[in-house]
Amino acid sequence: MEKRLRLSNKFALKKCQKEVCIAQEDRVSQLPDEILVYILSFFSVKEAADTSLLSRRWLNLWTYIDHLDFDATKYLDQVFVQPKLQKGHMDKYLTWVNSALQKFKGQRLDQFRVYYDLSKFAQHDIDKWLELAFSKKVQRLELDLLRCGSFTRNFDSCYTFPERLLGLGDSSSCSNNLQILSLINQNFKSLKVLILKSVNVTGQVLEFFLRNCPFLERMQVHGSGTLKNLEVVGPSLKLRHLEIYSCFNVKSLKICDTNLISLRTSAGKVLLLKNVPMLVDVEILGMPYTHLLDDISSRLLCVLSQLEVLTVDACISLFDYPHEDLEHYNFPELTKLKKFVFITFGNSLRVSGQSLLGCTSIIRAAPQLKEFELQLSIVLLQNLRFPPVCCQYII
Repeated sequence: MEKRLRLSNKFALKKCQKEVCIAQEDRVSQLPDEILVYILSFFSVKEAADTSLLSRRWLNLWTYIDHLDFDATKYLDQVFVQPKLQKGHMDKYLTWVNSALQKFKGQRLDQFRVYYDLSKFAQHDIDKWLELAFSKKVQRLELDLLRCGSFTRNFDSCYTFPERLLGLGDSSSCSNNLQILSLINQNFKSLKVLILKSVNVTGQVLEFFLRNCPFLERMQVHGSGTLKNLEVVGPSLKLRHLEIYSCFNVKSLKICDTNLISLRTSAGKVLLLKNVPMLVDVEILGMPYTHLLDDISSRLLCVLSQLEVLTVDACISLFDYPHEDLEHYNFPELTKLKKFVFITFGNSLRVSGQSLLGCTSIIRAAPQLKEFELQLSIVLLQNLRFPPVCCQYII
């Protein structure tokens, strides 16, 4: 009886060990490379690179991912608290991106994103990154170089987009070889999204992308000091969403005969809209020492009757013009407006004597309005403006 019990226990132990062995079997690593790389594409670059430590099987898989998102939010948070860390963290960031791109072996890029506080002093490094991104036919390109990750920097210290990559600029610095120029143009055919923040870029560069990128649907330019004139013209353009914000040297913004759906701009004073039948979402920022109400009523007159969403960022203009009274302003009828967003400084209502009753003039002009959203921005020292806090009201 005792012998039979020992044999039974021995058999049970072997069975248990076999089950543990099966449970510990690494089935994920047995998947094809294509599937593993696809899975890694949902990771951040750092997380994907860390998988190289798992085993020899994973050593180089991350170098084939098609999403390169160099997000350094952690560094930015540390620099915001301790500004003296800026130089050291910037060097670490540049080293990290350069190292990752040297190891990159992918044939194409769906996304290339740089998110860190970088200025013109990183010009050489960023130029090289862009060359690689375009050579891999990037679809979504984002250079977010805002100061501390949130604030527009002084234009003189901004990184400048290299026109030579597009075959533009001084003819002595770019080849006249037609084959090379044709190859340059082909590298931009896949671009769908272009986002440039705190990047000095000219209208010539942006119009190049509009002409040569048949799939370009979204363009955002924030904080460019060299953007002066821009034309977005022609029904053949695929562009649906355009943002030209905090580009205070813009002299002319012409948008005609396009199928644009949304527009966000601080260039309302120089805006020309004509034949944009699909434009239903507009955000307009009041410039310093200008009358925002005049910008809305005159520059947007041809689209007011078709708008479904209107956002008015009155932080600057109403603060400069406390006498500009929204409450008694007669707006044209906004027959299709469903959502109205009003953005102002949280303390401007108290300091300049503003009243939210001023918003009633727009509400009265919008019989179909269903939603009113109030956003209050906070301003600290050094003119730093934080993202607004939102209060939403359903009518």
